[in-house]
Amino acid sequence: MDLRQLRYFVRVVEHGNVTRASEALHIAQPAVSQQIRSLEQDLGMQLLTRSVHGVKPTAAGQTLYRHALDLLRQADSTRELLRQDAETPQGKVSVAMPSSTSRLVAIPLARMIRDRYPGIMLELIEAPSADLPGLLSNRRVALAVVTDAVETPSLALQPLLTEELYLMVWPEFALSSNKVSIAELAQMPLVMPSAPNSIRSRVEWALREHGRPCEILFEASSTSLLFAAVMARLGVTVLPWSAAYLELHEHKLKMAKVDHPQFTRELSLSWHRADVMSNAVQKVKAAIIELTGELRQRPEWARQDDQPRPH
Repeated sequence: MDLRQLRYFVRVVEHGNVTRASEALHIAQPAVSQQIRSLEQDLGMQLLTRSVHGVKPTAAGQTLYRHALDLLRQADSTRELLRQDAETPQGKVSVAMPSSTSRLVAIPLARMIRDRYPGIMLELIEAPSADLPGLLSNRRVALAVVTDAVETPSLALQPLLTEELYLMVWPEFALSSNKVSIAELAQMPLVMPSAPNSIRSRVEWALREHGRPCEILFEASSTSLLFAAVMARLGVTVLPWSAAYLELHEHKLKMAKVDHPQFTRELSLSWHRADVMSNAVQKVKAAIIELTGELRQRPEWARQDDQPRPH
């Protein structure tokens, strides 16, 4: 039983005649008759009584007619909703990202979605990088901007951009050059994100690789707390430029390149493979890809040639 058979059946019942129904449907009469016979065979019962005066529904046919009207109305309503959603996406879309990324991406993304798709309710969630895959797996969010992730059977990835990680210090902090070595970093008072965290793991790994101890004086679960600690001169930290662009612009912080190839991280967009993306989720996904593509072209994103001068 399919919608086409139901539509033919309803027209035949309403017209009381297969010929008139076929004319209304603009379908050849034999094709309509064949569909009605197939419907009766599928259901294993007679739906119409036929005579020289036309056709009338049996008791089973009357029951099917009532239900068929509801099903066809729902199908037409669903089709219309899909058409409207294609033109004006509707619904709530939740997106998670690390706090270091959200400082640069969240508000431009919210503005882009508001201006282009007013029917989409965007929910932005800041979360530690280690928690992002879990938010996707638990279906708490539809999309997540993840760091240094690997594809899994359940989670898909689309690379967005590569960020360099910089040493962030207070303005008066003495730097011997525009680039610090791992040996120099090991001598500095470190304030770092709470574990587990991909940036912290890179710093710890680089120090261990060079036989240097990793002594962390202060831990914080958010970027704003890390910056507060640095500006309070409790220690220095390592973060991407995107996390500190406001403080750097306002000269509340300065940064230096770390002389180590591992001081980068990969940002990717991730979603659950098993989920069927609504039109609204697809629009937000495309907006994130577009926005990060534009950010990647900004000269400030990689500032190797615009390093702070040592004091």
